[in-house]
Amino acid sequence: MVIKISNKNHHLLKIIFLLFILSFCSINSRAQSSTITLWKDGVIGAIWNDSTKTVAYGRKDINGYYKIYLSDSSGNNEQQLTYAGWDPNRHQWAEEWHPSGQYLFCYVEKTDYAPETGHTRVPDDAIPGYGAYTDIWLVKRDGSQAWQLTNLPNNYDNGVIHGAISKDGSLFAWSQRISAPNIFDMNLAAGAYVMKVANFIGGATPTLSNIRTFQPGGIAAANELESISNDKTTLAFYSSYESKSILTTPIYTINMITGKIFPLTTESFAQTPTYNPSGTKIVYMTGKDCNIFPFEVQGADWWQMNTNGSNKLRITRMNVTNDPQSVNHYRLAGSISFISDSIFLGGVMTKPFGLTGYTVKVKILSTIGEDQNPDFFIFPNPTDGMLTIQLYNIKDKEKIQIHNALGELIKEMEVSEITVMDIADFPNGIYFLNLKRIPKVSAKFIKQ
Repeated sequence: MVIKISNKNHHLLKIIFLLFILSFCSINSRAQSSTITLWKDGVIGAIWNDSTKTVAYGRKDINGYYKIYLSDSSGNNEQQLTYAGWDPNRHQWAEEWHPSGQYLFCYVEKTDYAPETGHTRVPDDAIPGYGAYTDIWLVKRDGSQAWQLTNLPNNYDNGVIHGAISKDGSLFAWSQRISAPNIFDMNLAAGAYVMKVANFIGGATPTLSNIRTFQPGGIAAANELESISNDKTTLAFYSSYESKSILTTPIYTINMITGKIFPLTTESFAQTPTYNPSGTKIVYMTGKDCNIFPFEVQGADWWQMNTNGSNKLRITRMNVTNDPQSVNHYRLAGSISFISDSIFLGGVMTKPFGLTGYTVKVKILSTIGEDQNPDFFIFPNPTDGMLTIQLYNIKDKEKIQIHNALGELIKEMEVSEITVMDIADFPNGIYFLNLKRIPKVSAKFIKQ
């Protein structure tokens, strides 16, 4: 027996279902700003390539060395990517796709163990993100050819971590170690790094040319870049150059033309600032407002902000006690790779040291952050039909007003604490929602 449901009844059922779910999912009087699903367990450092719909990521082999793997967008059809000239008993790490999807920028551990004074090299020194004894390579996606793009001194003072590529593939940037960690200096406990930016020249023999160096304040500090703005003028990075502590790492941008540095965060611990594909937002991780679980250290969640540091929004709540996104244990949000402006793959570490963890897929449900109306929350935003309005600190029903971009009143209605509206009939565009009793405070949403 087949039951036919009219469009009107279909929308009504969706509204009832959403209200049912919301009645169980309102935590600490706040609606969730994202959904999180496990993408692939035991892998880290996932990077998405839109041209080939391929994901590259890292996973340890049976000997404890990180190797590169490729899969489709669902994590299936996995295959290892390596090059015959790389030592199988050394770390290999995929850092960035070339936009074409035909090449990967990789960080590869040096083969030879050279004699040193004052340090005995161990495999953990070259774990991706630790940065010693590594060089930048470019490899074809089938592993048939590879080119070494740097040849740094083979000692504990040198190596590379975290890289970024411009949207058109013409610039590649990385953080380069210039001195080894000093455990007696909180500023240099993870080593000192400068940021390098080069022109990428393809062809038969790919090279990095016109290499520029950026060292904020001109002092030795932790400087870890993460992304390049769409107009290729700006690097987003974290640094300890002002705080003088690796435990206090605000996020900054630096204009590569003028050298001007602009601070984006003030919280003590923040990293991995990544521009979204449209270049309008930055997603980053921070320990701000994270609960510390018994006998564990502070974790971090993902947040989003405008490129000038305004309108900060907490995206995930993995470190909030008893939240649906939390397992009530330490979780450290890591580097991310955008699939679209509202969806990204991100690494989640389950231990404070090393790269032990898994990769999740995060969908951002709202763009409304701290700088917008604290009395209500609307999502998803943008929306193609259903809009949920959640009100805070109310004792009775409220009246809301919705205006279009021309200031024309489109709708006025009475709402309760949680209301789901069907706005499928609204023309596509920008709208502003406000409480009638405080008309000067409004939130923007987009119907698309």
